[in-house]
Amino acid sequence: MDLIYTDRQHFEVGVLHDYTFDLAFGSDENDFELTIDKGNHCCETGSLLYIEGTEYGGVVDGLKVVTKNDELTYKGRTWHGILASKVLKPDNGQDYLILAGEANAVIDSLIKRMGLSNLFIASSVDSGLEISGYSMNRYIDAYSGIIKMLDTVSAKLKFNVNKNGMVVVQAVPAIDYTKDEQFDADLVEMQIETSNAAVNHLICLGKGELSERQVVHLYIDKEGKISTSKVFKGLEEVEAVYDYPNAESLDELTSSGKEKLAEYAVANSVVMEFPAEANVYDVGDIVGAKENITGISATERITKKIVTINGGTVNIEYKVGETL
Repeated sequence: MDLIYTDRQHFEVGVLHDYTFDLAFGSDENDFELTIDKGNHCCETGSLLYIEGTEYGGVVDGLKVVTKNDELTYKGRTWHGILASKVLKPDNGQDYLILAGEANAVIDSLIKRMGLSNLFIASSVDSGLEISGYSMNRYIDAYSGIIKMLDTVSAKLKFNVNKNGMVVVQAVPAIDYTKDEQFDADLVEMQIETSNAAVNHLICLGKGELSERQVVHLYIDKEGKISTSKVFKGLEEVEAVYDYPNAESLDELTSSGKEKLAEYAVANSVVMEFPAEANVYDVGDIVGAKENITGISATERITKKIVTINGGTVNIEYKVGETL
């Protein structure tokens, strides 16, 4: 696979062929390492590395030389990591950054807001996804913030480098692969754990003292829908307290409480080792697994993708169930 490298002004300089390219993006890391022979040194801090037509690439932030084996390693942030290194802030005098409109148009406004228009462009395609008065978490990194926003409309964020070396960012519906397929334990290595004792009633405590303290009760049903209506009773009800005295408002307390309850409520967990050729899934997609003897099954969202490219061969490892 042709790996293009640029100068620090992002003008294309050439193509690397003999390299090992390790990237990780999603729930954490969001960085890369590119290892080449020291004699092929070609990049500088600020150079871009990318494979056209894929999401693989980023900006060089530093390098490491190992004289023992004449190896040179460039280190940097992936496109995801570049967004993660920006913070979304409310406008002066405002409590929150409120976003509304077609998803790709909203992403376009955020790219411009962050001053990244020289590298990122939002897709001009109408996603069919409407963001309705979304209140962005205060001072959240841009990658996490956009992912959380898109999650409210069951969408994911895709990256693709075009022929001009620009990173096209697009919101598209996340895919629930469990509707059509589940991985079989005879074909895919997995570990599945189930529990019926997950928290389903979260008592959220905000600011104030004693009887004046803000209190919000949140409940989650078997389908994962969160509301303020009681669902389970007696033995089936599992409660926990969420202490958030710094919440600025009931809306912030409720929003943060919903995120916490969603984390608590993961009753089934699954760890899978995918076949190396399974390059069809994105961060944000949902996959499932079933063990044939017990009949146990579980579904999880893909939250991290680890890619290694060596000698033209692409190996991909997916992580599921971690918090984005």
